[in-house]
Amino acid sequence: MAKNYFIAKNEQSLSKTYRELILWFKEKQYEVDGTEAEGTYFIQAKKTGTIRTLLGTNLAFQVKIFWSKEPTVAQEFIVETSTGKWITNLTGAGITAMFTGGFTVLTGIAGAGWALIVESEIITYIEKNLQFQKVKKADEPIKETSSTNQSSSSSDSLANSSARQKAINKVEKESQKLESALENGILTEAEYKAKNLSLQARIEEYEIEFLIEERIAKFQQAFTEGILDAEEYEAKVKTVEEEVRHQIINHRNEQKKAEKVAKLKEALDNGILTEDEFKVKVTEL
Repeated sequence: MAKNYFIAKNEQSLSKTYRELILWFKEKQYEVDGTEAEGTYFIQAKKTGTIRTLLGTNLAFQVKIFWSKEPTVAQEFIVETSTGKWITNLTGAGITAMFTGGFTVLTGIAGAGWALIVESEIITYIEKNLQFQKVKKADEPIKETSSTNQSSSSSDSLANSSARQKAINKVEKESQKLESALENGILTEAEYKAKNLSLQARIEEYEIEFLIEERIAKFQQAFTEGILDAEEYEAKVKTVEEEVRHQIINHRNEQKKAEKVAKLKEALDNGILTEDEFKVKVTEL
C-alpha cells in the first residue's frame, strides 16, 4: 500500500509507535499480534465479528515500523502499511514474516475500502495523537485531483481495453515461467499443458481484477480529498465488483453472439442454410 516517513524524537520512537498502535487496534476491537526482529517491528490486525466475515477470516492489515536507511532528517523512521494473510505463530515466523509480500485488495474487494480507511486513520493517529511529524518526500507522486478523472463511456472503454491488455501481459509472463519450469524438468509435458490451459482461462478474471483496480482509484482519490467520508467510500467500493463483472460478462456474451451470427451468415451466403433456417438460429442465440 504505502510507506510514510516520520521524524523520530529519540531512539525509543519505534518501540513507542509499535506499542501505541497495538493498543489502538485493540481499542477498535481488532484481533492483533506483533513481533520485533532485527530492529523492525511488525503488527498484524484483523477485524472480529461481522466485519471479519465480510473481509475474510485470513485478511489482515499489516504494519511495519523501521528506521529509514536514507533519512532526509537526522532521525527518520518508516511506517509501511499493506494487507496480507494472517500469519499464525507470528513470533516463531520472526523476520521472515515481515518480508512476506502483501497482496492486492482484490482478494476481497470489500477490503479495499477497509484497508485505505485503516491506513488513513493510522497516519492521522501517529501525527495528531503521537505527535510525530510526517516527512514529505521529494519523489512522492503528486495525486491528480478528482476533476481530472475521466467519467465518460469512452473512458470506461479505454480502461476496459487497458485492463484486458494488462491481463494478457500477466498471463504471458506466468506462461513464460511455466515454459521455463518445463525446460528445467520441474514440470512434465502433461503438467505443463494442464497448468497452461488453466492459466489461459484466467485472462478474463485478471481483466476483471485490473478493471476493478482502475475503477476504485477515483473513489480512493475522492476519499483522500475529503469528498467522500469513510462510510460513503466503503459503500461505493462494495458495488464496484458486481458492476464490473456484470459489464465484462455482458460484453463477452455480446462478442460471442456476434461471432456466432457471423458464422451463420457465412453459412447462409454459402447456401448451407436457408433464409428461414438462418433467422431461426439467430433467434435462438
